[in-house]
Amino acid sequence: MTHMLANTIRALRRFVNGGMRDLFKAPRPLEVSLPAETTATLDNLKDRYSLDITLPSEPIFVSREYGQYLASIEGQPATSEEANGYVPLFAEEFGLYPPLLVRNTKLKRVVLCGELFRSQKPNPVVERFAGYVVVDSEPLSFVHRPCGGVPDGGHGVLYLSVTWGRDDEDCVRKTIHHEFYHCVQRQQFGGCDDPEWAALNSPDFDYGPGGIAANYGSDRTFWVMPGEEWGNGFLNQYSTSAPEEDQAEIFAHLLTEPARVATRLKADDILHKKVERLRASLERFCPDMDDGFWQRVEESRPPFGF
Repeated sequence: MTHMLANTIRALRRFVNGGMRDLFKAPRPLEVSLPAETTATLDNLKDRYSLDITLPSEPIFVSREYGQYLASIEGQPATSEEANGYVPLFAEEFGLYPPLLVRNTKLKRVVLCGELFRSQKPNPVVERFAGYVVVDSEPLSFVHRPCGGVPDGGHGVLYLSVTWGRDDEDCVRKTIHHEFYHCVQRQQFGGCDDPEWAALNSPDFDYGPGGIAANYGSDRTFWVMPGEEWGNGFLNQYSTSAPEEDQAEIFAHLLTEPARVATRLKADDILHKKVERLRASLERFCPDMDDGFWQRVEESRPPFGF
């Protein structure tokens, strides 16, 4: 009986300390084989940005403590077919960034996984020790939920799924920029939001529950709000979930559909102010993100409607 109790206690400790790997048995590792041209593309990116870009051949598991929460990331190896289809598109999008932007973001590594999952649970340390700021009075927990990317800006790592939205090239492109910008935000604003961003909205507007809660929370009312609840000043509904998601969506659309955004700005004064603020803050953060940069991006993209 004592032996059984000891085993039970050890199992519980593994779970609390991030032992989620015991719950989800990963398949056997897959060898990722890349054509010489694709390998050269990755090598060029690594050299240009002084960045480690990896395609794990074995499952990965990462556990992090974020104050109120314990979070974990699980990544499966990409198949050769998945990697070969994703890398050229990733290189095209990531290659738009000035090297100084990546350097100032303090990004050290990009991990390109096949499927990517995240989990979150309350941090028991918060209950035992004073001094932690509890943001969510009703903690948000979820287990093994798929996602397109996880920015770990505090450790200089960006995890991306090469299979997420693979049937929608536009979605893939926007996901790359959206998740990368979350890493930028951490360095721009010291891990906090732009303090003046929310004031750009209409006085009667309040952001939603946050990006993670909107995607992984059990309360789905955010996604069924009538259109007039978000409307002016936003590119899509997800932008209304939190200020940081609003900024990341604008950044992603400016990089992928600049002409379409420009057309929206003519009829949306609030969105126009947001774009101006975003571009100004980026240029302060990285002087190479100037008007010339945005002009080059616009010239590299097809005109709106094509």
